[in-house]
Amino acid sequence: MMLQLQGVETAYGSSQVLFGVDLEVGEGEAVALLGRNGMGKTTTIRSLMGLTPPRRGSVRFDGREVTGEPAFRMARRGIGLVPEGRLIFPNLDVRENLVAAARGEGWTLEKVYEFFPRLYERQHHGGNALSGGEQQMLAIGRALMTNPRLLVLDEATEGLAPSLRGEIWRRLEELRSQGQSLLIIDRNIDALLRFCDRFYLIDKGRIGWTGDAAAMAADPTLRQRYLGV
Repeated sequence: MMLQLQGVETAYGSSQVLFGVDLEVGEGEAVALLGRNGMGKTTTIRSLMGLTPPRRGSVRFDGREVTGEPAFRMARRGIGLVPEGRLIFPNLDVRENLVAAARGEGWTLEKVYEFFPRLYERQHHGGNALSGGEQQMLAIGRALMTNPRLLVLDEATEGLAPSLRGEIWRRLEELRSQGQSLLIIDRNIDALLRFCDRFYLIDKGRIGWTGDAAAMAADPTLRQRYLGV
């Protein structure tokens, strides 16, 4: 497995959020992590990225123990993060946001502009002058500029207009078809079912269910039990 979380327990001060989370992403897989608000999805991402190091458990990437390594080292190892809220640099223009993250070979500025033509059109606009959808494209493009082996997206299409949401999903499907490994948090289950291999459903800091897309689609009670829909 490319990424393995085993028995991860994470807390903020005295408040424990994760209670023994196990999660895996294989080479070329697309995996979804789903759950209601406050159940531990973002904390799981923060734990694997070293932003909130686990108190117990193990994070392994490419077979190496990386538990608690700082985020910049995780990025150098090949994990690209598109964080919740996008967190682009508002005082830099589009081109500067992209170039600031560049490392490795494969994804270049020109390739990102080809992938997201709207970014090329807006390349000299400041990050704070972009729409929400354009900012999300920029956040994804910035992560791709690190040439990640695993791309992690926290709330991939949250709050976007339907047309821009559709554009993001089309691009993610294109990445999936190219063999890009993905770990995705999002609320659009129908879109995820189209291209995710496996699903993890988290409830109160514990993985309550895991299975493939066919099993997820076949059991409508899962959405009600774990997602409240």
